[in-house]
Amino acid sequence: MKIGIISDIHSNSEALNSVLENIKEIDEFICLGDIVGYGADPNYCIEKIKGLNCRCIGGNHDFAITGKVNINYFNYAARAAILWTSLQLKKENFNFLLNLRKKIKLKDNVFAVHGSPQDPLLEYILDKDTASFIFSKYDFKIYFIGHSHLAGCFSFNEDNNKIDYNNFSNGGYVEISKNKRYIINCGSVGQPRDGNPRASYGIYDLKYNTVNIYRVSYPINLTKSKIINAGLPRSLADRLSYGR
Repeated sequence: MKIGIISDIHSNSEALNSVLENIKEIDEFICLGDIVGYGADPNYCIEKIKGLNCRCIGGNHDFAITGKVNINYFNYAARAAILWTSLQLKKENFNFLLNLRKKIKLKDNVFAVHGSPQDPLLEYILDKDTASFIFSKYDFKIYFIGHSHLAGCFSFNEDNNKIDYNNFSNGGYVEISKNKRYIINCGSVGQPRDGNPRASYGIYDLKYNTVNIYRVSYPINLTKSKIINAGLPRSLADRLSYGR
């Protein structure tokens, strides 16, 4: 069985479509949240996710739209996008976001959240110290996360208690080992921040116990034009070209 893992779409329909066209032979999709925010196609992206009939959890932007996360948590550009999005959403799409869960169990000891096990919506796992705390506090084999928009993997070796990090800004491969535990971020579909502007996604192969991270080009200039024409902050368009 192969599971396609997508996260942080952020209303970027061009990136989402490019990813879906690129993924082959998937048995199931999971979405790790932040379907909306930043971009100009929130209804389209929600409806695309609904059409996949995938298991989906909410991110901080999704829940900010529904009032479950305080909008003051966000910077100016993010707040502007949240307010704009709230005026665009169809009622049924708002209700879809309202009913999203915060956690997915893929199989025994394999889970997915948007942020972290400790704070599913808001905590970033960006460094080995934070990862070390999560490994020590929670019992799991793999946690798939999103939120940071940085594709990469923290691994904990149970034989020597060593934590390693692999950067997957250009894609990558993880072979799940018996003596290791993992925190894996398959990157952002709609707004990568690891210096690579190409959309990012992952495939978790349960048969072979592997995770592959892939990067896909998409028509960034079209996405940027939509953001600018919608009256959203121009910085949200400009950053897409740099993957920041």
